Amino acid sequence: MSARLAVPVFLLWTLVVRVGRIRNIVADDDLSASAKGWRLGLSILFVVLVIAVFAARRARSGRATALLGALVALTVGWWTFQGLDILLDPDHDIGFKIVHTILMIVSIGLAMWAWARRDG
Repeated sequence: MSARLAVPVFLLWTLVVRVGRIRNIVADDDLSASAKGWRLGLSILFVVLVIAVFAARRARSGRATALLGALVALTVGWWTFQGLDILLDPDHDIGFKIVHTILMIVSIGLAMWAWARRDG
């Protein structure tokens, strides 16, 4: 796959995952208001960073690399924390663990690819 596609693919993937997450949070009647609030806040932060990276790259702004770096760091940090938490939590069934492990691997892999090819 072309190096030019690394960042756009990462941005699109992140947007799809986070919009799906927002939909799931809003639909989850078992979450308290505070649990919904911080989960929505985190997902919205991801979406805002995606939009900011896209806009900065389109404008050829010098901030694009810093914004991408922030999104990559947030992605790797969050999925490392969340992925390990899911894997170690005995309350999650194996299907949930498999799906989220795949999401984690793909998200971190695309983040690393985008960072490595950020100037492509």
